[in-house]
Amino acid sequence: MRFLWLGKFQSDAPDWTHPARELGEYELMIVDHGTLYIADHSQTHTVRKGEYLIMPPTTLQHGTKPSSCGFHWLHFETSDPIPCPLTGTVTNTELILAMLNTMLQLEQHQHSSATTYLLQALLEELGYENNTITTPPHRPLRERIDEYLKYRQNTPHMVRTLADYFGYHEKYFSTLFYKENGIHLKHYLMEQTMEKGKALLLNTDLPIHEIAAACGFRDAHNFSRAIRTAYHMTPTKLRQTFSQK
Repeated sequence: MRFLWLGKFQSDAPDWTHPARELGEYELMIVDHGTLYIADHSQTHTVRKGEYLIMPPTTLQHGTKPSSCGFHWLHFETSDPIPCPLTGTVTNTELILAMLNTMLQLEQHQHSSATTYLLQALLEELGYENNTITTPPHRPLRERIDEYLKYRQNTPHMVRTLADYFGYHEKYFSTLFYKENGIHLKHYLMEQTMEKGKALLLNTDLPIHEIAAACGFRDAHNFSRAIRTAYHMTPTKLRQTFSQK
């Protein structure tokens, strides 16, 4: 699958009709308001607000009826099966719009492979919403992130770093993780870091500044402050308390 380009169209003129043209690739259209009347060489479509249409390449794409409408449009190429119906409804409008806006922001700066990842994720989301995908096509994000953290024990864990590694835009990666797990990714990473720090405090005799470094902190002071926030006691007190137990 390869992303090509995208944009947003809006017409307040009631006599606007989609122009006739040849469509050399797939086009996804998500209607934001009004009704889009469009057809290809073999089928006529009526796409209302909150609905989408994916039109395959055709020798003749054309409007069939004038209307006032607005829609996001996105062109892509693929030789693989599309993971959603060619027509359907958009249930999680907020998430879909966030993904589209992120793709628009990426395209304003430079064409990025992250946009293709977002396209794939967007189509998969439409598949979930229209009940054509019953199981996730990939392992859950949390499982993949935990595996990443397991083999990178001595590096700072930041959302940006993980997003780059897994090929996502940072904001979308965080949104996807929150939707899947009900916790913000930044908070989850801090929880994992604190659990690691606690384990090192209780199970080793390493000095606090070495534990701080192993957890990705620049100094013992910042590490101590994070431990106090998480466990309501200093690292030394935490070590003494649990060692006694």
